Amino acid sequence: MRWVRLASEYAGSQLSMRVARHLAAVFGLVALAGLAQTAQTKPELLLFHPSGPLPSFEVATIKPVDTNTADRVVRLPPGVTLSPLSIRRYIMNAYGAIYAAQVVGGPDWLNKDAYDIKGKVPDEIEAAQQKMTFASHMDQNRMMQQSLLAERFHLKAHFETRILPVYEIVPAKGGLKVTEVPAPPERGPGDAPIRFRPGDPLPPGSSMTTRNSAGLSVLNAHAIKMQALARIIGGPMSDSGDRPIVDHTGFTGYFDVTDLTWAPLGDASATSNPDAPSLSEALQEKLGLKLVPAKDPIEVLVIDSIDRPTEN
Repeated sequence: MRWVRLASEYAGSQLSMRVARHLAAVFGLVALAGLAQTAQTKPELLLFHPSGPLPSFEVATIKPVDTNTADRVVRLPPGVTLSPLSIRRYIMNAYGAIYAAQVVGGPDWLNKDAYDIKGKVPDEIEAAQQKMTFASHMDQNRMMQQSLLAERFHLKAHFETRILPVYEIVPAKGGLKVTEVPAPPERGPGDAPIRFRPGDPLPPGSSMTTRNSAGLSVLNAHAIKMQALARIIGGPMSDSGDRPIVDHTGFTGYFDVTDLTWAPLGDASATSNPDAPSLSEALQEKLGLKLVPAKDPIEVLVIDSIDRPTEN
């Protein structure tokens, strides 16, 4: 009986060892899967996530505007149909989205209906904003816009990361043609937004896009980063449409852009120079940059539900 008991204990121990090895393998796979998940590329073009309770405007008015009038408020490039006074544009501003593709879902009227929205900031918040940096000031405004969307439009939404078609800015074959310049001075609390008139020297950290006499777009910028250039040439009012543009150059410094000139996309009749370079050609020739079609993880806001605004 003693030998039988020993044999039984031995068999049990072998079974326990096999089970243990099996469980270790399973947990090992789970650990590797978790490691792979944490090693995923961080999403680009992050949206604004508020922290803490949302402040509200003291008073807000929302008035419908004729869409034809709204389209004339800001000149829209060819092919861009998103009204500058649409609610989708307002949502983009409230959540820090650069491109319409970063706000997903919702009814058609988000793109078509136009509204004139004005909000009065509470006195205590306005006083506090005078002591904030410009970035913190903007964040406060975004939080009040988000509060208005929740209260008056009953917006419900959530954040996701999605793989979207983008253009990546990468160095061209001959390498970058940019020279690093000193960073612009840090802006302190209460500093007013940068304002200047055509013809004035550009302040550090600013840019200006104009049309010349030949109908060509001309970009000048002083002490900007590559991410800023991507937003200038790829924003919702640009010639490249709504496809996000992200920086993959690896260049982390500041640089100047002098008279980057290109023919407006899809508007050949507006220029008297048929041989003018496209935006992509101008970037490569002037700055040594190339636009490459790709797919990257982008943070988006998914609209779960939204209503037309409540009456004032």
